[in-house]
Amino acid sequence: MHQSFRCLAIPLLVVGLLVGPALARPPITTLSSDGDPLRDHPIVMCVPVTAGKGNFFTNILGKMLNLPKTVKINEIGFLANALSMEAFQATPDDPKSFHNKVVLPYLLASKEMNDSLKLRRTARQIKYQVIANELKQINQLSEEEKKLLLGFLSQQVGAPVVILARSPLPSFLPEPGPCMIPIGIERVDPKTGARLGLETSAICVLDIEAEGKKLFSVKDAIDNDTLDLVLAHENAHAIMFDMYGKKFAEIERISTNGHDAPYITDQGLGYIEGWAEAFEAVYGPANLKLQEKDRKKYNISEFLYGRQDPIRRERYIWARPTGKKTGILKNGCQLMATEGVIAGLFYDILTSRALTAPFEKCVTTMLLFQPQSFMDFVKGYVRLFPGDKKTLYRIVLENTNYAIMDRQAIDLYAAYYQAKLAYVKKQCSKEEFFKARNAFIAFKEELYKTALKNDTLFANVGPQLWFTGKVKISDKKPGMFDFKTKIAKKLGMDPNIWEFRLDLNTVTAKMLRVIGFDEATADKIIDARQKRGFFTGDALKVLSETAGAEAFAKVKAETGLALYIPKGPTPPDTAAALLWPEDIEKCSVPGEE
Repeated sequence: MHQSFRCLAIPLLVVGLLVGPALARPPITTLSSDGDPLRDHPIVMCVPVTAGKGNFFTNILGKMLNLPKTVKINEIGFLANALSMEAFQATPDDPKSFHNKVVLPYLLASKEMNDSLKLRRTARQIKYQVIANELKQINQLSEEEKKLLLGFLSQQVGAPVVILARSPLPSFLPEPGPCMIPIGIERVDPKTGARLGLETSAICVLDIEAEGKKLFSVKDAIDNDTLDLVLAHENAHAIMFDMYGKKFAEIERISTNGHDAPYITDQGLGYIEGWAEAFEAVYGPANLKLQEKDRKKYNISEFLYGRQDPIRRERYIWARPTGKKTGILKNGCQLMATEGVIAGLFYDILTSRALTAPFEKCVTTMLLFQPQSFMDFVKGYVRLFPGDKKTLYRIVLENTNYAIMDRQAIDLYAAYYQAKLAYVKKQCSKEEFFKARNAFIAFKEELYKTALKNDTLFANVGPQLWFTGKVKISDKKPGMFDFKTKIAKKLGMDPNIWEFRLDLNTVTAKMLRVIGFDEATADKIIDARQKRGFFTGDALKVLSETAGAEAFAKVKAETGLALYIPKGPTPPDTAAALLWPEDIEKCSVPGEE
């Protein structure tokens, strides 16, 4: 497959290098090189068909519980690209509805949303071209089957984005808010039932409410001009799903519990969400209301505003993203499991003036290699586009300060950073500052040469070593785990006893203390990991050897420590009833305020 890619004609946009300092350059707020206008009706507003099938009782129950009507699609094009053969039916939303009268005009008028829609069209065109080229060499399919498959892919290129104006979930579940759902959608005429279109995914545009509070409002997002950022994020998910098809479900998102840019979760989730958040950062500077002084005035959601600048400036690489600046970086494993870090790396790739057609190259890499993590993505990208290797490696290494390649880079960078702070405060000499600075620069330049020669830029990123147990959390802050507690009670669980899942290579000293290790032992474990770069082998054996048999046995007796071997993404209902790294990090250490 990869060799035949040479025949693929991808539209390339030559990005000229601008003269002058980088800070003087206006930010890039559009990515598409597609100059053609969008087709008529590039977005369609729909609502799920909720009538049940069968007798009077199931019809009424289906409507009451908002259960979507599902159908089985047995068509080769759909089956080759959707997660399953099932799709639920949807009909056009009322022309007088809020979504049609207010949301749709706003989105169609947004320059950023139009750019995002064009990117989707470009990605689908690339997919069509690649598959069409590959099918010429495949004998397992008949000519008729090839024609049907290509026909489906061809109609997908110009198909409208399906936006759901009503939740596809049962009425007893909370509305999902803005999200991409990778499930088949058959759009049908409400009167005749005739098919209007067939899609493999849709985007929900709904409010988010919890405990009677509105955490996200579609109306507010239109008023403050951030809804296009939200939709660009979800559309980015849809683009990635288009490139992966069924393989999207195989990306190992261990923690499906929830996410945000600063959280250390896992490599799969970090990769998926980092890709989508990069587009928020690209389009964000076009919104003049995204200023701290205006955030409350325009009621801009904190999560939307808060991660904009840190992603563009790669602030999530720090061990402590907020508070006192220390220059201490996350370790390599933590960096690759933090979506804000991955978002910053994708942002720098997508907006690089030294790369031609970076978006097209990114989605082509996803299509041909189906990467399972950002590290896999980089490896696939370089195999496809070796001419970009120097630039791509420099982007990735410079924006992680080489911590992903060598553990010593973390210490040398911290020494340089702290020397710089001391020099500015006139607490150290110019010679001392330059000594620390030059030591880091010389070290990183040798690392860069080694990376180009041996492809070892991720040498300091180890395996994910998950373990599990149960811990008592009785001093939760108000509202901390309200949603989880509700689920726990419904499942008959003790809301004070929680099962946790942690990765030994990303766990922090605080997390270790929350589950029962004393401060000295927690620090001992983290120091040992820092010296090695990362742990390998059996997580429990490593914990026992590092903490000491007695300390380990005590925590194991209290929590029932056991290995956790992930088997694909954790189902959402299971994930919601567990504590993950980001949850444990929020908890108080026993005996401390």
